[in-house]
Amino acid sequence: MYVLFGNQIIDSKEMKEIIEKNSEFKVIKDMSKGSKRDDVLAFNLSISIDKLNSIISENMNILNNSKDKISEDDLFLEYLNLAEELASDIEEFIPKDAILDIKSYKWDKSDNDIKLVIAISHEELGKTKLSKVMKTLLKQIE
Repeated sequence: MYVLFGNQIIDSKEMKEIIEKNSEFKVIKDMSKGSKRDDVLAFNLSISIDKLNSIISENMNILNNSKDKISEDDLFLEYLNLAEELASDIEEFIPKDAILDIKSYKWDKSDNDIKLVIAISHEELGKTKLSKVMKTLLKQIE
């Protein structure tokens, strides 16, 4: 899908390739059409729990399954926060006049990953409108 981005047009397929090439994220689905706008790129992403564990384990020992180290609820929150933090690094690879909104929403134990949605637009759209687009996208997930 082609998206209007300021004075240029961006192909969502090219953005998908940029994300997968320059980050640890896998693009599950191009959700740009689901944004119901012609000026927003949106993707459903996933990142491996193994990758997140390797990052977290640098700061705390979670891999030995000891219950007194960290609870599953705390670990879940840590995964969600870390996934969003890592996704914010995608900003380095998108056009400089872009803004993005990122929400992690699920720990998928069957796929052993964290699922996220990222919405990218030109800064002219504004963060308020982009957050409304994010709400629309999150309603479409599963």
